[in-house]
Amino acid sequence: MIAAVFLVGTGVGSVLPIMPLFLHERGSSYAMVGIVVGANLVAQFLAQYPAGWLSDRLGRAPLMIGGLVVAGIAIAAFALPFSIGWLIVLRVIQGFGAAAFRPGSRAVVADLVPEGERGVAYGWLTAADLGGLIFGPALGGVLAAFGRSLVFEVTGLAMLLAAVVVGFALDIRRRPAAGSHADGAAGSMTSQGLAAVRGVAMLSVGIGFLYGVYNVVWSLFMKTIGATDWEVGLSFSLFALPLVLTAPLAGWASDRLDRRWLGVVSTTTTALLAPVYPLLHSVVAVIGVGAIEASTAAFAEPSIIAFLMSSVSSSERGRAAGTVGAAETGAKALGALLGGALFGLGVAIPFLVSSVIALGFIALAVPSLLAAGRASGPEPALAVAGRG
Repeated sequence: MIAAVFLVGTGVGSVLPIMPLFLHERGSSYAMVGIVVGANLVAQFLAQYPAGWLSDRLGRAPLMIGGLVVAGIAIAAFALPFSIGWLIVLRVIQGFGAAAFRPGSRAVVADLVPEGERGVAYGWLTAADLGGLIFGPALGGVLAAFGRSLVFEVTGLAMLLAAVVVGFALDIRRRPAAGSHADGAAGSMTSQGLAAVRGVAMLSVGIGFLYGVYNVVWSLFMKTIGATDWEVGLSFSLFALPLVLTAPLAGWASDRLDRRWLGVVSTTTTALLAPVYPLLHSVVAVIGVGAIEASTAAFAEPSIIAFLMSSVSSSERGRAAGTVGAAETGAKALGALLGGALFGLGVAIPFLVSSVIALGFIALAVPSLLAAGRASGPEPALAVAGRG
């Protein structure tokens, strides 16, 4: 699963720096570029919950493999001479494929790994995802020298290869074992499980909105302080690198500390650092603060996902992951939509607004996390999705 997630992250990362240039060279306006890029997020927002629900009933592997095949074919098709309308359709199809993969990839780890080791497992999964996002842009830049279309073809191949890896790793015939709670039937979330989903979704919305804003305004902000194109790209890589290096440690910590508050502290630190960036006028200082933020942000994903997966029965993990994924993706899309307009009001405005909104959702998450308890779910049977 780590290998598959790394391949997917590499594929996604290789397209990131090339897609806007590719579309603009085909005559797309900047507004149309935003629509094409955003179509993927909208599709993921719409499809993640139903995909997670289906993975609980049909099994993780069929949804994950099918999603990767669909996404791979859709992104590879960008190399063909389609009109802009068809490219939007392809981005939507790619988003549906990605939505089918993501909830299952999170849920299957909890299916396979015992409770006391899930934090470490999710830490390595996060590191693999981010490692792909570091390696991918460099690979995309090299491939683009031989033609931008080649980037999409290789990315599609990476998705198909990831599908093959998942096919070898998981037994496609197996379904998640039916879980049970003392106070709830299998397949029906308890009040504590629902509280965990609400709490994690709130945290994800807050940070998702902040990073959605960042996706739009970060490069613009870096330019206002005199950064070159090379320094802008370096700031992305040097933010992702500490995340990768710290993620395994974050996973280890989440198996030993209360995952709820580890996630809250991590996300709160990220939100509090956002207003600091506009106060800095040195590229080196901004990158340095970014490295500090990344090192603390690394603790969020392993802790809150491990907590979520331990708070619901095995037959509800896909639905829980899909709910949280949809909330995060929707918030990112909204943040990206508003980010440009906020930046037009002033360089500091998007950082301040996103910080306040993130802190607000983090505060809203606390009552639900308290209600959920430290570990509300039962210990599942092992290897329910694997060949063993």
